[in-house]
Amino acid sequence: MEEILRRILSIEAEARAIVSEAQELATMLKEQTKGEVDEILAQAREEAKREAEALQEKARQEAEEERARILAQTKQELQRLEEKGNFASAVSYVVEAICGQGEG
Repeated sequence: MEEILRRILSIEAEARAIVSEAQELATMLKEQTKGEVDEILAQAREEAKREAEALQEKARQEAEEERARILAQTKQELQRLEEKGNFASAVSYVVEAICGQGEG
């Protein structure tokens, strides 16, 4: 009977040791997992930041290109209007010159 009690106590001690070891392992895995999650989150934030900066730069470039296109188009239109105005002035000058010669 005494041998059976010793075996039971020995088995209980082994069980406690196994439970304690399992708890330590669980705690270690929990801490390790938390560290890995924190690292993944930091990487995701950094990647999102890089993507946002790239999108911002792309938008800035597109806006600059559009501004340059509008400016060039406006310059062309202004030149066309100036040429049209100069043409009208030239026609008026010629008409006045011809009409003025005919009267005089």
